[in-house]
Amino acid sequence: MSVLRVENLSKRYGKKQVLKGITCEFHTGINALLGPNGAGKTTIMNCISGVIKKSGGSVTLDGQDVFEMGEKYREKLSFQFQYQPFYPSYTAHEFLRFSALLKGMPEPLIEDEIRRVLGLVNLSENLDDKIKSFSGGMKQRLAIAQTILNSPEILIFDEPSAGLDPFEREQFKRIMVKLKETSIIIISTHIVSDIDTITDDLIILNKGSVIANDSPDVLFEHIRGMVWDIPKADIGLLPIENIYYEDTKSKTISKTKPTPNAVMSEPTMNDLYFCGQLDGGVFE
Repeated sequence: MSVLRVENLSKRYGKKQVLKGITCEFHTGINALLGPNGAGKTTIMNCISGVIKKSGGSVTLDGQDVFEMGEKYREKLSFQFQYQPFYPSYTAHEFLRFSALLKGMPEPLIEDEIRRVLGLVNLSENLDDKIKSFSGGMKQRLAIAQTILNSPEILIFDEPSAGLDPFEREQFKRIMVKLKETSIIIISTHIVSDIDTITDDLIILNKGSVIANDSPDVLFEHIRGMVWDIPKADIGLLPIENIYYEDTKSKTISKTKPTPNAVMSEPTMNDLYFCGQLDGGVFE
């Protein structure tokens, strides 16, 4: 099992500290970066991949500094950006063939690999269609196909569900589960349902800091006994900023019973997300 370790990673733009000494690990399997917009998710991934230069700290793969590894590291990594660039006049086939050549794939393997990844994202029938004719969701699926082309050891996805309909989101999850045995998969999202049933490890971020990093089951234990369903009659008894919503329920986090009619609830991934945005040591 491979380990990509980030230690004391920092990033500063002028006087603004975007990443504040982040330390976390990404293992073979599905690793979710969860946090609100502006938490630092994209910046971490950009630093890991070398898209931007870190201000401090280290990134190692199985103990080796990734930036000293150079080309050897870059060959292992594939990154789907949140806003993936395309050549709109290319067909899906031309675009993926170009991408395969850039990745150094042997010529005899390219055509079968293109058909494999297009099949995984349900674009087989669009092999010869120009990208400029694709909908937003089709472009997102093509970006996923490009990212998994040639089965890289490290797969990074920045908000991969953007533009996907509910069926396509479930299909993305199935693809990730197929790939997780052999790849370090890092998925950045602020949408809990993207990763709630598939993630092996969870990194919760807020304001440039890691709030928690462990398996969902371990993190659930941290907040068990602190999650409460609040009936409508009690909602006015709590500050509005302490209430969040899950499906049809109003909920809050409290170490003691927060209102007379509150009912203790089993923790969910959505509760972990909300706990990560609270000030104070919920996970300490």
